[in-house]
Amino acid sequence: MKGGLFALSVALLLLGSTGCNRTDEGLGGGLAASARTQLTSGPANDFAVEYAPDGSQVVFVSDRSGHNELWIGPASGGEARQLTTTKNGAAGARWSPDGSRIVYVANEAGSPDLWVIPAAGGDPVQLTFDPAVEFAPEWSPDGTRIVYVGSTGGNNNLWIVPAEGGPPTQLTTDPADDEAPQFSPDGSRIAFRSDRSGNSDLWIVPAAGGEATQLTTHASDDFGPQWSPDGSRIAFGTDRGEGGNWDIWMIPAAGGPETPVAEHPNDDFLAEWSPDGAWILFTSQREGQTDVWAVPAAGGAPVRLTNDDAAETGPVFSPDGSKMAFSYNAGKAHLWTLAATGGERTSVTSGDKNEFGAELSPDGSQVAYFSDRSGDNDLWVMPMAGGAAMQPAPNPAYDVNVVWSPDGQTLAFVSERSGSTDLWLVPTGGGDARQLTTDEADEITPSWSPDGKSLAYVSTRAYGSGDVWTVAAEGGAPKQMTTQGGASNPLWCGTALVYTSTSTPDGKSHLWAVPAAGGTAKQLTQTNQDFGPHCSPDGTQIVYSSDAGAGADLYVIPVAGGTARPLTSAPLAE
Repeated sequence: MKGGLFALSVALLLLGSTGCNRTDEGLGGGLAASARTQLTSGPANDFAVEYAPDGSQVVFVSDRSGHNELWIGPASGGEARQLTTTKNGAAGARWSPDGSRIVYVANEAGSPDLWVIPAAGGDPVQLTFDPAVEFAPEWSPDGTRIVYVGSTGGNNNLWIVPAEGGPPTQLTTDPADDEAPQFSPDGSRIAFRSDRSGNSDLWIVPAAGGEATQLTTHASDDFGPQWSPDGSRIAFGTDRGEGGNWDIWMIPAAGGPETPVAEHPNDDFLAEWSPDGAWILFTSQREGQTDVWAVPAAGGAPVRLTNDDAAETGPVFSPDGSKMAFSYNAGKAHLWTLAATGGERTSVTSGDKNEFGAELSPDGSQVAYFSDRSGDNDLWVMPMAGGAAMQPAPNPAYDVNVVWSPDGQTLAFVSERSGSTDLWLVPTGGGDARQLTTDEADEITPSWSPDGKSLAYVSTRAYGSGDVWTVAAEGGAPKQMTTQGGASNPLWCGTALVYTSTSTPDGKSHLWAVPAAGGTAKQLTQTNQDFGPHCSPDGTQIVYSSDAGAGADLYVIPVAGGTARPLTSAPLAE
């Protein structure tokens, strides 16, 4: 059953056809007929959209940078920005309830793990480290916990991890597969689907732990539980329809009769409730094409909201219920909104190429960046004053993480052109690229020493977990600088290498420093979730972001260690 549900979800994301013959309708007695607003455009695929809690932004998955990454854009239209830069792609994005962070899934060290990144941008923090597969994260309503599915032991069970980091707790232990967890609105219970009864049924387990209770008992497969906003009912998808097609049903959260909400000989796929609990949003193929529909939660005839030859999937309501966002696939998937009160169609992003990851040269005269204009994710350089861009090291492999040498003559970057993820150097004006590291492990995030003679970077070669290493710019044997694992984003700061690490008893991301000449690493910060360090020009101070749970503020701390001093004290993340 697990494989079938996965295949179904992938099919829904990729399903599409060409053509556009739009006649958008509205929800009678509720949402008015409306025009659609296009959020994204171009040749890339944009999908899996999620509104921020305040409705001002959307996060979505896009392959515009070469493979699937998370992007953020204004919900009302405007330029989208890339949020994640991963080796193998990101998925499963969910906003924290306060809108300050986003949890997602990425495979950075051999298996999919949970990561959290500030919504404003910054260094991601790894939450789970198990070599098993971990996916489907969901925040608790108070933002303190994240429930997810982990395959430790060979089968899928539910786990909970503190949002600030720390040891995960296993919530279910049945040898069957438990998946699709959803917190109740009050955070006390978690609904999920399980095949522990012999087929896929809905179950509920206390969020604090305890015995799970079976909710549905039909011989068909039920999946995708969605709590009503008041927590009294659960809508779900099921294949109990005629001929085994997918329909939408509902059941009281306390148990009771299961009733159909949307039935049709063609498939209906559950999306979500409206914020006021009056409507249930879904996609359907009931008219021979995939469109967005809604049905009154109290019962009644479904209302067709879109009417296109192209496929429209993944619809979500804005937090205030005034509009919906969805993916529109007419050969390439892009994001659109359907306003409740009408509106004009506007594009958030456009163009036939994607360019990102800009880094200014030390003298500010040039910019290095990545572009897919040649069909690959390649490194480019162009004058800041404008003019022709050039490729210093063209290659069909994926390139990322460019940094200028202090004298501006050399670019260090990460590339897969050798078959593994390694550090490479190339003259700024172009020429033969030179491979600097050759290990089969992943080696990423290079940082130049102030004299330009060495580079620090993160490698997984020692224990499968990230540690800081250095290598001479001229080449030679790399030197391991740290051994505790969990390291990320090293930078040179005076005579020390500063980095963040999550290999601490509390599992949080803290600042560390190790002598650049080698020696014992020292933990600089102890309490909060710390990230994004930057060094002062004289190499004696570090400014960084620190989040105690109520939003991140800026702090400064001596490289040699000592008391951290707050620079800001704002209610919102800095």
